[in-house]
Amino acid sequence: MKLDVADVAFHQRLGRLIERIDDGQFWNALVDVLRGIVQFDNWVAMIFSPADKPRVVAESPLQAGHDALFQGYLNGVYLLDPFYQFSLGTISAGLYRLDEVAPDHFRETEYFRRYFAVNVLEDEVQFLAPLTGGETVSLSMGSRRRFSSREIGTLCLCGAWILPLMRRAVPGAVAGEAVRTDRANVQSGRQEQFEQALHRRATAGLTAREIEVALMILAGHSSKNIARLLGISPATAKVHRSNLYRKLEISSQAMLFRLVIGEEAQG
Repeated sequence: MKLDVADVAFHQRLGRLIERIDDGQFWNALVDVLRGIVQFDNWVAMIFSPADKPRVVAESPLQAGHDALFQGYLNGVYLLDPFYQFSLGTISAGLYRLDEVAPDHFRETEYFRRYFAVNVLEDEVQFLAPLTGGETVSLSMGSRRRFSSREIGTLCLCGAWILPLMRRAVPGAVAGEAVRTDRANVQSGRQEQFEQALHRRATAGLTAREIEVALMILAGHSSKNIARLLGISPATAKVHRSNLYRKLEISSQAMLFRLVIGEEAQG
């Protein structure tokens, strides 16, 4: 086998990465290796859990003004994160890109405009490695441009060694290639966090289905997609949306977002 200098340098970095698997610099070392393969602008390693908010393991330095936004994400906005929601299902370890996991109207949401476009920028890919108990270790890479097909292919190939190392870097982690969580309990937890804000503003009692629809609207699902996921007709989905807006005295998804995060729901 013929190796050039670049190959030798890569294997040296990989060797140093493996040596750091048990110390606090593993994630920074992993990112250094990845930056030699693909260009990206920011990164964060987290543990997604169906029972609690995401836990940050390591992250790139935040720019001025972004720290408050990221804290807002950890305090509840993460419920709208398409990667978080995707991780709650039955998934296999692998590399996933935003367009694979996001709802059909995600880029039109206030979440995208106010959080994603500021913190993550234009595109995102994540290595997701399920663990036992329903948790998932995630390495997110954000970019101000779309990742190319070639870059995605290269990262997928690297996943063969990146994903096992990610699991090893989490103390006490045990692999679970296809983890199924109790989605009913997860959904109940999500609704509880939104219900408080929604009920305070509603002029009449909101039904459980209307709160469920509210979450899906905020995540970027169209009425057609909401109908498909809930097993109802598009007309019924529109009725739920209309009733929700009427009871909250709002007229748009943007106003719904501002209401939920505690801002005044005004144009």
